[in-house]
Amino acid sequence: MRYWKGSIALSPTQDYPLLRRVLRSTFVTHRQLYDFMRLEYRTWSRHSFNNRVLRLVKHNYLVRDDVPFKTDGYVYSISGMGALEVIGLGECYTSPTPRTKDGKLPRSVYHAIDLNEIHLALKRSAILVDWISDTEIRSQNELTSVCYCKDYDAVVTVRVDGTERKFALEYERTPKTRKDYLRISSEIDGEKLVDRFLYLAPSHDLMAFLVRSFEGSRRAIYFGLLRDFLDGLLDAPLRTVRPGAILTLKDVLRTR
Repeated sequence: MRYWKGSIALSPTQDYPLLRRVLRSTFVTHRQLYDFMRLEYRTWSRHSFNNRVLRLVKHNYLVRDDVPFKTDGYVYSISGMGALEVIGLGECYTSPTPRTKDGKLPRSVYHAIDLNEIHLALKRSAILVDWISDTEIRSQNELTSVCYCKDYDAVVTVRVDGTERKFALEYERTPKTRKDYLRISSEIDGEKLVDRFLYLAPSHDLMAFLVRSFEGSRRAIYFGLLRDFLDGLLDAPLRTVRPGAILTLKDVLRTR
């Protein structure tokens, strides 16, 4: 088969999984993307991975940005052409990668990078069964009649004591208003597709604010620190809206 000059042939076993991973991550660092591909057995050589990514950038399938104070190298997002490629393969996607009017990276890039760290920690542990990304959730909510009550950051399924357990994950890097959380609490109260909810925060102060904001909820909502979760996963200590109550994620998921 011949190709137009300047075009490339995309590999279904290496290029398409890489593009799909960038799309679902929204933003992902070079190191994170390599870790994802290695854990998914899509690459075995750092050198060949670097060349593959550079090739996709040069042919406008990926957008590359530099985040100076990070040590992970470049940050990648999907381009319009890259999104069209994976949508054509059945990828669930309804929204372009968010950008400011001047084309610069939005602040949400740091939220996405931290969320990738949560995802990678679960993948490395071998307890992860499924991770439904926010792009997939948003597509399901917008295009189908089987909807979640909100666009969660992820819906996660893990294996606990040989049994699969599911929870909705929210990572709050920065606080919303109390009014916002009252609305979200009301939405979660009506959720039918998942019955456990985990909020992670980067600081004790923000976690305490979240606990207070959801104290009127009727649902099983749990709160923890990002660092505790990355270090302990299922053994990470979690708080509830009840004063003094401390559980682990394993305890939470074992209950029916």
